[in-house]
Amino acid sequence: MTSPTTIYANPDGHEIAVVDNLLTACTSEGTAVSIPIGPEGLRDVAAKLLAQADADVANTAEHEGAALGLALVQELVAMRGRSQADALRQIHDKLQALNKMGHFDRAAGGFSVAILNVLQVGVANLPRVEGCK
Repeated sequence: MTSPTTIYANPDGHEIAVVDNLLTACTSEGTAVSIPIGPEGLRDVAAKLLAQADADVANTAEHEGAALGLALVQELVAMRGRSQADALRQIHDKLQALNKMGHFDRAAGGFSVAILNVLQVGVANLPRVEGCK
């Protein structure tokens, strides 16, 4: 028997380890569950765990982008009647912050969703000028 390789140790005492082609999860109370697993299975589990972690990070970026877009909308509403330059500074600051976020595509998607309805309502209510389409 080879010595176990600890894959993950939770601060509460839970542990996941691999030894002799067994993937073993133990609770802090000592209850253990083992399943047979070979090198291909370990690679598959690792790939799925990495994909899940990446998806979680991307989802967080999307939520942060949406929060940034909502904050922009709220600030612009609060600024009604103030100068256009002040509004443009707020937009600039939020776009700069958005640009610095990880998983930019997902963050930008969240930002866009947060401001889209406001933009659509604003465009729909623009003054009409005769002869312009």
